[in-house]
Amino acid sequence: MKITAPVRIDISAGWPDSDPYRLDHGGVVLNAAINMRISARFEGPNLITSLEQVPQSSGLGTSAALRAAYVVASNPGFLKRDEGFRYELIRKVWRFENELLEQRAGFQDQAAAIFGGVNLWSFSPYGKIERVPVERDKTRHLQDRLTLVYTGDVHLSANIHDLVFGKGNYQRNVPKLARMKQMAGEMRHGLDNVKTMAELINETWELQKSLHDSIETDKMRDLQRQLKGKYLACRATGAGGGGCMIFYHHPDVVIDAEGKIPFKFEYEGIRAEE
Repeated sequence: MKITAPVRIDISAGWPDSDPYRLDHGGVVLNAAINMRISARFEGPNLITSLEQVPQSSGLGTSAALRAAYVVASNPGFLKRDEGFRYELIRKVWRFENELLEQRAGFQDQAAAIFGGVNLWSFSPYGKIERVPVERDKTRHLQDRLTLVYTGDVHLSANIHDLVFGKGNYQRNVPKLARMKQMAGEMRHGLDNVKTMAELINETWELQKSLHDSIETDKMRDLQRQLKGKYLACRATGAGGGGCMIFYHHPDVVIDAEGKIPFKFEYEGIRAEE
């Protein structure tokens, strides 16, 4: 038996779900699990993992999905617990990353991997997690207008988190993170409005880039120039600084780019497979 879990794209920026901002102010993120899965299984004492569906350092929350699979593979009985336990599982994986491994990470990646679907997530400073699923008709509207492209740049999100939240940067970034948090709710309500979503995704990208100079890479700039005129908005997934970008466009427009990744939204989270 193996445990599989989906990775995600963040529709709003993922930064407000990360400490210290989440701990100081609470974080809100809109994200979507996608049908690219990682897997983990035990063969005797050995843990065997597979990332074959997901590019390396993609900015799709792969590390958290894999660590969620680790935790469940070590105790498959977790999957038989009620839905409420899945919220505790999010916290368990977060503690594993942040406290045991000492790698700074937010909550949204684990949440998408464990629950699946398209959801508005709220993460309080006191550990409470709330999920508001988005209606399927609105998610179809969004999926028809998104293209995912892997830039080929390898990134390590923990390093970028350290820069954004580091001494001299965090306080100046707080108002930007507060706006990102607010925009997650605006996106959830405007998900089927093309003008609204284009404006919000573009604003998110401008805010992301302003957090630190390393977030937009040369390859990202080249890709945007290459596709200019074909899309309405774009932004980096995850922390940026490499990995993937999403492009928001009219449904009759085909985005052709090296590194394009076909995907669909995935409505089932972590699960056991034979």
